[in-house]
Amino acid sequence: MPQQIDLEHYPRKALFLAFKDREVPVFSTTCEIDISALKCFLDARDDGFFVPLSYLISLAVNAVPALRQRIIDGEPWEFEQVDPGYTVLLDDETFSFCDSLHLQPYARYRDHARARIAAVRSQPELGTGRKDQLFFISNLPWFSFTAITHPFSRSYASIPIVSVGRYQEHAGGWRLPVALQVHHALVDGLHVGRFYTRLTQLCAAPQDWLD
Repeated sequence: MPQQIDLEHYPRKALFLAFKDREVPVFSTTCEIDISALKCFLDARDDGFFVPLSYLISLAVNAVPALRQRIIDGEPWEFEQVDPGYTVLLDDETFSFCDSLHLQPYARYRDHARARIAAVRSQPELGTGRKDQLFFISNLPWFSFTAITHPFSRSYASIPIVSVGRYQEHAGGWRLPVALQVHHALVDGLHVGRFYTRLTQLCAAPQDWLD
């Protein structure tokens, strides 16, 4: 269950009030992450790419308290943990939403994620109810990008959206474009930077998290 943030003692009170009702309250950034060690590690295993990557993304998101905060009924709340929800490509070239869980260790996460992906492929889900306990991952392996934005509704605007594109070879290594869309009432560039820093650290030492 989330805990309501005491707005009167919230260090971001002025920023929260300044941005929460903006017509476009979100901003998006894109950063290329070095995934050379991660790709080498996964190439030696039969584990796919997206599921282990999504686990590292989930670890990075949960490591930043601001990315676990949501605006619910106009007030700031913070979850102790948030879970990933991601897009899954279907056989008819449409996609489904797939709500998952942030489980640890990785083996538990992987098994649950694979089961959920299989389930939504047989019975797609496009539910748009309240999903404040989630953050979203959009998987776009067909192309790289330098910027991306997503549609949002007022009820979903404070839910972070992580997008990952096609990785590319660079200077003998591999880089992956990762975008993060966030609500400016809750999240600043400082917090976004902490997310990218943590994700970079996790991708540099995959054996510590994926074994």
